[in-house]
Amino acid sequence: MVCLPSVFATDVKTTSRIQTKHLSDDIWSPGPATMKTLTFLVALVIIVAISFACFFALREYRRYRRIAKTLPDPQLIQQTAPSEIDARRDQLADDLLKERAALPEAEADATREALWTAMLLEAAADGSIDDRELAFVADLFGRMTGIALEAEPVSEAAQRISKDRKAALVTISQARNTSVASKEQILAGAFLVSVADHTLAEREADCLGDIADALAVTPRERETILEGITKRLGI
Repeated sequence: MVCLPSVFATDVKTTSRIQTKHLSDDIWSPGPATMKTLTFLVALVIIVAISFACFFALREYRRYRRIAKTLPDPQLIQQTAPSEIDARRDQLADDLLKERAALPEAEADATREALWTAMLLEAAADGSIDDRELAFVADLFGRMTGIALEAEPVSEAAQRISKDRKAALVTISQARNTSVASKEQILAGAFLVSVADHTLAEREADCLGDIADALAVTPRERETILEGITKRLGI
């Protein structure tokens, strides 16, 4: 066994303490001024984030109010007899089917696909899929295509679409280059679905706005179309 001289051992300990001190000196420790700056920056980031959130929330609220002004008053719908709503809805659906014959033939496929998707998206907009809404979708689309539809496959399609709203809106956007008349058919079909359960929820109104945006309808065109649909419904 080899014993180190005591002097050498002492030098080793001293060197170790010096290295430890240098290492601790290398670790950055912010001073009071730096801490104030960091605190200010963090607070600024939080304020900016909150401001952006408030801005987008206000923009969405104003958008909803603009859309809601063009639609029937939800309270008025609730005060109207369900049988009267159904009669007016069915009459407007009959008119839409007659007007469909005048649409450009080149737009038929894109309009039909967008209408189907828009109606199902609207049916699921309020978080639940009502049987009356599904029955209306099956009836209207069946009369439009001549294909009898059962409620179950329509319900399954609505559930699939509700799980991926972004993909549904992309599908609807395929009709963005169609005529205003075709876009009116799509929005009218979606609107009639929204009142099939004799109510008009806020999220259903929002969904109509999303569908209009997907169709690249300008705010003025959207208001004109929805006001026209509301007037024709007569509520």
